Amino acid sequence: MFRKVRFLERLNRFVVLCEEGGRVFPAHLPNPGRLWEILLPGRMLLLEDRKELSLPRVWGAIKEEGIVFLDTSATTSVAQKLLEEGKIEDLKGFGVVRREVPLWGSRLDFLLKRGEEECFLEVKSCTLFFDGLAMFPDAVTVRGRKHLELLGKVGGVVLFVVHSPSCFAFLPDFHTDFDFARTLHSLREKLRIYAIAVRWRESGDFEYVRNLSIPWELYEREAQDRGSYILAGYLREDMCIPIGSLGKQCFLRGFYLYVGSAMQSLSRRVRRHLRKSKKRHWHIDFLSPFLEGLRAFPIQSSERLECAIARELGNIAQGIPFFGVSDCSCRSHLFYLPQPPLQNEAFVEILLRFRMGRIAAQLKDRNAFLS
Repeated sequence: MFRKVRFLERLNRFVVLCEEGGRVFPAHLPNPGRLWEILLPGRMLLLEDRKELSLPRVWGAIKEEGIVFLDTSATTSVAQKLLEEGKIEDLKGFGVVRREVPLWGSRLDFLLKRGEEECFLEVKSCTLFFDGLAMFPDAVTVRGRKHLELLGKVGGVVLFVVHSPSCFAFLPDFHTDFDFARTLHSLREKLRIYAIAVRWRESGDFEYVRNLSIPWELYEREAQDRGSYILAGYLREDMCIPIGSLGKQCFLRGFYLYVGSAMQSLSRRVRRHLRKSKKRHWHIDFLSPFLEGLRAFPIQSSERLECAIARELGNIAQGIPFFGVSDCSCRSHLFYLPQPPLQNEAFVEILLRFRMGRIAAQLKDRNAFLS
């Protein structure tokens, strides 16, 4: 039913470039998410060909944990089957009255009914997971937050379908979309929130695995406006630049990663770094005006992690001696990579480990203690 191809690069939100037997061609990706941890060069994708399609369609990706289903438009059908099979205990007996239901200028996935009781259900497809923890969203979603606000007014249901059998817990991704996460948390008493893990097969079938816990107490501890961050930017040409007290430093063309922290007002610190015009204070302030495509990867946490992150980056990238370390004993907080960091699997794993792996480890320790 599906054919395996190798992912090369993402051309835009909905088109990827693939390779099969030496032939390179585009394919349609029915998923607007970032998918950083999935769309890595060399990743095997599963494509389906249908006569009515102008391009072959990406159905899923193959990871160590198994197959990850990528067609967000088909996740409502997955949810309907889970409902029909009674996998959501509190919703047993509810039937689907309508799909794509208009409500106050928006559309929700389902209107359900059980006897005289009706409720709205919105379904979200979750492909972001690491070490047993699933998180949503993997990109800022204003539309998703609007859906939560609508459901909060009518007391609806949100179902996160997690496309991995290895997950045991779920949280909103406060690193990526703090507003969505804060909205879901604030409405947790008004909404019924469920997360379910499923396992996919190459045949196109799936099976229910388990309902996931939602550890709000860890969210409340970690999802504060504090933590660490990685800045990433591209230097277009070799350049020598005066860097404050370090004097003139020479930099090769390529990508640079800078690690910092702000245990108060993390978001404000990140916004400052991304501004073109600012008073020069830190070493990075002298370099950042020359970096193109500057972006930030915030890592919200209850503890300062910048030195630990720097040590990890030092294992995969070349450190620039003494840069950004005036208040610690690290060798460097600035690192050089010749290729884009998001095409580097080791960098993506470091980001996931500090964003998600820490929380997953805490959950495992807690579960082991309780057992």
